[in-house]
Amino acid sequence: MMVDGPSTVRLRDRDLVMREIDGEAVLLDLAGSTYLAANSTGTFLLRLLTESQDHPSLVSSLVREFGISTAQADADASSFVAALAEQGLLIHTRMDDGG
Repeated sequence: MMVDGPSTVRLRDRDLVMREIDGEAVLLDLAGSTYLAANSTGTFLLRLLTESQDHPSLVSSLVREFGISTAQADADASSFVAALAEQGLLIHTRMDDGG
């Protein structure tokens, strides 16, 4: 589901199990009987996505954590979030202007 305007994303609450092994995560989707293995960057993003995050927050967190350029962080966050969304693993929430 796509949301127009500013929004946040987070991992869905139901039917997901995440385990970390040697600094890398495996995310098991119990509903779809699929799994996703993530490298250290993906694992870092998955940890962040246990709570609602907007895209700029994900990008700035990647820049701080890994010392990469904003352009690279933007591309990495966009592609990772798109992959999670394609598998139905995220909840999108539109951000309200008034809080």
